[in-house]
Amino acid sequence: MMPKMTARQAAVQALVQVNEEGGYSNLVLHEMLKKSGLTPEDTAFASRLFYGTLERKITLDHIIGAYSKKPVSRLTPAVAEILRTALYQMVYMDSVPDSAAVDEAVKLTRQCRVSSASGFVNAVLRSFARDEKKLPPVKGNRLKKLEVRYSCPQWVIRELLERYGEDSALSMLEHSLDRPPLYVRVNTTKVTADQCIQSLEQEGVSAKKDSLLPDCLILEGTSSIERLKAFEQGLFHVQDKSSQMCAWTLSPKPGERVLDVCSAPGSKSFTAAELMDNQGEIISCDIFEEKIRKISDGAARLDLSCIHPQMQDGTVYDPQLGLFDRVLCDAPCSGLGIISRKPEIKYKRMQDLQQLPEIQAKILDTASRYVKVGGTLVYSTCTLLPQENDAVVEKFLQEHGEFEPLVLPEQVRAVGLADDAWKVTLLPQMADTDGFFISCMKRVR
Repeated sequence: MMPKMTARQAAVQALVQVNEEGGYSNLVLHEMLKKSGLTPEDTAFASRLFYGTLERKITLDHIIGAYSKKPVSRLTPAVAEILRTALYQMVYMDSVPDSAAVDEAVKLTRQCRVSSASGFVNAVLRSFARDEKKLPPVKGNRLKKLEVRYSCPQWVIRELLERYGEDSALSMLEHSLDRPPLYVRVNTTKVTADQCIQSLEQEGVSAKKDSLLPDCLILEGTSSIERLKAFEQGLFHVQDKSSQMCAWTLSPKPGERVLDVCSAPGSKSFTAAELMDNQGEIISCDIFEEKIRKISDGAARLDLSCIHPQMQDGTVYDPQLGLFDRVLCDAPCSGLGIISRKPEIKYKRMQDLQQLPEIQAKILDTASRYVKVGGTLVYSTCTLLPQENDAVVEKFLQEHGEFEPLVLPEQVRAVGLADDAWKVTLLPQMADTDGFFISCMKRVR
């Protein structure tokens, strides 16, 4: 049976969806590959091409701009993505000959119904090849040059430089262009870490234990997690190590009541349930019905019956929920800690994010009302901006004398930037994790 589309076509169509319609990269690519009919090898190629092109978009557009009379913004979306993917292959994929990248790009103009642009696409790519694939000179100040080099908007670079200094910020930007490790969390209600590793290796997947977190594994050698029997059997769930550290910091115990106020897609609730040995109650909330279904589906696959998904606005207090031993507030954020995993995030406009600290503060304030005396409150985000992290929790403690800082586990503080014992920022290049912020507080009265 012939595939419904080529690997390059799948990548181009997925990129058009993300860049033009604003879809989440991981979800868009997953759906595109599911209907593509590609082999595992072609799936892996399409994935690398998709994410690599998305990561390097600014750099690739700089090259196009040097060889095209028409600005990239005025090109047909499919034509722009055909050029970007071809240039990515030429510059960053040594396994693909330049001639193949050019020829396949011209073919793609027919497959994507923009055949009138075939001559234009061919001319741009061959001109770049004739110039020995040199990056065209960058006009402008140092920020502009860094923008093109790291394919990252200037406002993000400026924020990172101001917060973390030159060396750390540039290291962070360099790290953001690498594909992140694939971490999973063993479902300890079903198997041990060793048993999970054995099951994965039987399917040809390399798995090794993380040196820091128990029951955290690093996987290699798989292009599709959902095709694995071990996944179908609920032996693990995908979750970055930083997110696992967050659930570990919450430290729920069997029989306790736990509230996850912004739960979707549910991985922290899953880890909490496993730490509780599926004994107790976890209320996993989200504002969208579709996300609630995903939490339910994930809990069902893992056989975690103590999780009870519920539609609930994190900014609105519901006294009927009662009080909880532990409350996790993983607030919506700019997401700049996960740009290596979801590159489209870094292309957001700064003005679109300015209201986030106010929203985060409101959600945290609401979440705190559910914590019983002696209970634990964890505030976390997957961003690196202090205005969404330190500023939010410090202001919260100033206004809520009933809460006090609670010292984080030593293992968590050791791998991050810990200005205080009760909060830490995990930097991707230091911990080999997503960028993440974790803080912990206790209700004392």
